[in-house]
Amino acid sequence: MRSARFEIAVVGGGHAGLEAAWAAANLLARDRSVALVTLDPAKTGEMSCNPAIGGLAKGQIVREIDALGGLMGLAADASGIQFKVLNTSKGPAVHGPRCQSDKHAYAEAVRALIASRPEIAVIAGSVEGVRTEPVDGGKVATGLDVATPDGDLRVEAGAVVLTTGTFMRGLMHTGDRKTPGGRHGEGAASAISSWLAAHGFELGRLKTGTPPRLRKPTIDWGSLPLAPGDDRPVPFSDLTGSAGLAGVPGRFPAIDQVDCRQTKTSPEAHELIRRNLHRAPMYSGEIDANGPRYCPSLEDKVVRFPDRESHGVFLEPEGLRTDWVYCNGISSSLPADVQNVIVRTMPGCERAEILRYGYAVEYDTVRPHQINATGETRSVARLFLAGQINGTSGYEEAAAQGVVAGVNAVRSVRGQPSWELGRDEAYIGVLMDDLVSKTPVEPYRMFTSRAEHRLLLRADNAADRLTPVAEALGLLATTDLGRARSERFARRRREIAAIDQAIDGARLAQQPLDTAIRRSDFTPADLRAALPEIDASDASVFTVMTDRRYEAYVARQRAEIRRHAAMERRRVPAWIDYGLVEGLRAEARAALAKFRPETFGRAGRLEGVTPADVSILLVHARRGPAGRPAGAAAG
Repeated sequence: MRSARFEIAVVGGGHAGLEAAWAAANLLARDRSVALVTLDPAKTGEMSCNPAIGGLAKGQIVREIDALGGLMGLAADASGIQFKVLNTSKGPAVHGPRCQSDKHAYAEAVRALIASRPEIAVIAGSVEGVRTEPVDGGKVATGLDVATPDGDLRVEAGAVVLTTGTFMRGLMHTGDRKTPGGRHGEGAASAISSWLAAHGFELGRLKTGTPPRLRKPTIDWGSLPLAPGDDRPVPFSDLTGSAGLAGVPGRFPAIDQVDCRQTKTSPEAHELIRRNLHRAPMYSGEIDANGPRYCPSLEDKVVRFPDRESHGVFLEPEGLRTDWVYCNGISSSLPADVQNVIVRTMPGCERAEILRYGYAVEYDTVRPHQINATGETRSVARLFLAGQINGTSGYEEAAAQGVVAGVNAVRSVRGQPSWELGRDEAYIGVLMDDLVSKTPVEPYRMFTSRAEHRLLLRADNAADRLTPVAEALGLLATTDLGRARSERFARRRREIAAIDQAIDGARLAQQPLDTAIRRSDFTPADLRAALPEIDASDASVFTVMTDRRYEAYVARQRAEIRRHAAMERRRVPAWIDYGLVEGLRAEARAALAKFRPETFGRAGRLEGVTPADVSILLVHARRGPAGRPAGAAAG
């Protein structure tokens, strides 16, 4: 058997795997130090469902990935054909940047970025299993067994990151037709599921789905209402617009922009769906996995909202070099004859040609109570999981986990302390904490409502929160892109400081300028008019104004964070046997034993654990092992 040696081995060429490999390469900065193993390198970076990036809460995650030196924001800016900030009728804390992408341009941008990194070696093959060795009574990952077109390959590595997406025993459904695979035209990965189960991992089964695609010339496009983008698009990446940097769009928008259109389903289609529910895999019993509650299939919508006569549908072009149109809002696994009626009873789609019918995919996941918030599995050291394998949904959530896993994989190899983001630091921190404190019963999707500190976690201040973190981790020091990001951030800090200094003491119409800024009708243009000497970006101006308006609320949130900081950091002693803790309720005992939270703060967020349970746990920890006093034992 051939063999090859790498520092880090990443499995999967989707959004999680790409960010994991990219982050590891940023830290290692050595040729061929990262192996990226994928079934088909030509499919790397594919947008298998909606060709869009960002949205509510998801847009904040993309901005955070960018602030940490990731690649998703750059690829989105290079390929976006419509940019729109969602939720602008509400406060900046819940604004959600989003772009409709040219799916071919996005994948090309990602592949070009990966190809530019000599640290990353892309290997075509199917992973048969993870190689492990016994260490100190446990196991540690040491590499992969890979079946390649040229024969079996042993990949030796210091750490392994699994990002298998929907491919683990993936099964696609359209009506009663079933096809093995993780997405259209690609096969399933069964061996890795078998390996995980054989090594004691508890697996679950989840479902996702996709809608039909239509041929644009067969749609009465001009008769439908517009769904336009923003007149002044806002990029995801702080680097976009920088000239002379490879992989960075030198102008923005980088490619031609398009309009989307709106239509809706019909009462006739809803009645047909009701008559054919027995042919839908979710209702016929063919699928028993849970799908995403907040992104339901059309058949789910018809059942759950029986009084609705129609549901809105956005018709979104999939690119500039294709006439495929994505039907956002009618994900379905109903048979083709039913999907034909659904589509052709929508206004403007009476003669629409369906290029690909919608389908559902069910796939294996690893229940995430078996990982730490670093992505590392608890039973096998230096084995990390990221993306849909952990029960999440969406490109953005997957990519965020990839960054966390990639960074921690390198730190584990180097013997450095693991790295986590707190819930008050980033949506990425909220995501990872939710995964390890709640077992998803449906694909996990991020919402602003999940973040209790969302006033602090805005899209506009992602760089202020996380670029210093990236610098401290070493993510920006080894590449031209990283150094340019640091320089751009230093300039932003100078701009913000200059604006703040100019505001203090300035007056406008007989009142302090700081007071005027807090009015809801005061705009960035008004601030520039009041301070004509200021030379700063629109982004810096927007952040300063938002910080001033939220100042009192942010102060209260920071005070609350300080009150809870000690509990958040305090470690739960590893020696605790929850079965021996007197006074714990049975529900709390079971939850604590299952999740084994690292801190008392995380213990308090477990389902079934009350503040009284945490107090009992604290008392037990202070007593120390075997009941002896041990003030330091509580961590």
